Amino acid sequence: MWGHSTIQCCDRKHGSEMPKLLNPEDSDRLPVPSEGSSGGALLRFLPTFAIFYTAMILPFFPDDGKGRVENILFWPIMAVLVVALVFQNRSRVDYSFFRSVPIVSLIAYFVFAAASVTWAFNPDLAFSRLVVQVLAFIVVVLPYAVPTRSKNAIPGVFPCYIIALAVSAVYVMTTPPSPIGHPGYFTHKQELGLLAAVGLILASYELLQRSWRSPFALVTIGLAFWLVSESESKSAFAFALFTLISSALILLVCWKTRLTPAIIVATVMIASIFVSNPIERLGHRFYDDPTITGRTGIWGFVEYQISHKPWLGWGFHSYYFVPNSPHNSAPGYIRLMPSSHSGYLELKLETGRIGYWIFMVFVYSSLHLVERVRRKDPLRAWLFLSVQLFAVLINLLDSTWLTLSHFWILYLVVVAETIRYALSVRERAPAPSGAVQAVRLGSRRRVAPLAGGAR
Repeated sequence: MWGHSTIQCCDRKHGSEMPKLLNPEDSDRLPVPSEGSSGGALLRFLPTFAIFYTAMILPFFPDDGKGRVENILFWPIMAVLVVALVFQNRSRVDYSFFRSVPIVSLIAYFVFAAASVTWAFNPDLAFSRLVVQVLAFIVVVLPYAVPTRSKNAIPGVFPCYIIALAVSAVYVMTTPPSPIGHPGYFTHKQELGLLAAVGLILASYELLQRSWRSPFALVTIGLAFWLVSESESKSAFAFALFTLISSALILLVCWKTRLTPAIIVATVMIASIFVSNPIERLGHRFYDDPTITGRTGIWGFVEYQISHKPWLGWGFHSYYFVPNSPHNSAPGYIRLMPSSHSGYLELKLETGRIGYWIFMVFVYSSLHLVERVRRKDPLRAWLFLSVQLFAVLINLLDSTWLTLSHFWILYLVVVAETIRYALSVRERAPAPSGAVQAVRLGSRRRVAPLAGGAR
């Protein structure tokens, strides 16, 4: 009774809608965190190792569109290991983690994607690609269902990006660039730009920690600026800087008002609907290129293909890199494109409007929970919001949702940590004075009849 009242008072005080996202009664039953659990240290390490694999190992194996042998081996083995470790610690699993809206909505998207395999253009490839995504979800997210006292995975993730940027610097200095920018050890310049941009965000957070890692953060920031310049990835650079600044401003607004980051971001997105061609206008203003390096032509053809199957889509990952794909009918350079260059159009193309809105629930509910983190640790909330907001922005011009890339894995890590931290903050939330007085008053009322009966 006390725990439930306490949580409701806390939520009313801060103007939050957290009861809609997390069940208040679940927080009272959270397992006590422990570092001595069997395999706990390994569980915390595996999501970081998944980022290292996708950033430093996977790019050296080219994708021919028929499935990579290394993925066929890596993800099943890792998933089995994670499930075994979680099962070994099953008495400590926090099931409220799985009942949070971000996890429920992402699982719902996977379920709908599984259904889309039945009408996919190429069911076999769609099913195999979906299985790999589900296995990656298990490896990265499932460990967070076992509570620990560890702060977060970012200190372990940051060295992965330092190494990746250092190796990229060697490639830039020793190999010739492509005509449109240097790709580093990746296949396209946008991938190097994305790596540098994410490294810049993580290094900025580490710099503010003022620890022995600060010199490494300064070096990483310098490398990130140089590599973004060499890759000529203007959008990634602009979005990274914009994200770092706007995330701080959004959290400041949340501190001054009863809003959450999700409400602010959703308001901006809705307002952009009433502006004619907002992205093209920004491209013309900042880069003097309203086509965004030819993306508008790609988007026009993709929207035409979406119109053929607007509600259900062509099937999960069953449009690009499949035999006899409808994309082969695209004109000119569009036929050579490996993606829609828009994560949002890609969602509509593959799983239609239904899948798109299910996934948007996952995105915005994750943003909503950052407010709970801000109340306890503003600097960590700034990092979480920066990564999530960067994902929201970069998918306007590139497709990073549900890809086997280091950034998608990092995004899952940040979302999982946001949920985990929101639950732990709720667990530790002190009872307001009003709740304490209510409990005391209720106790007195229960004692009075007993005293009268005794007389």
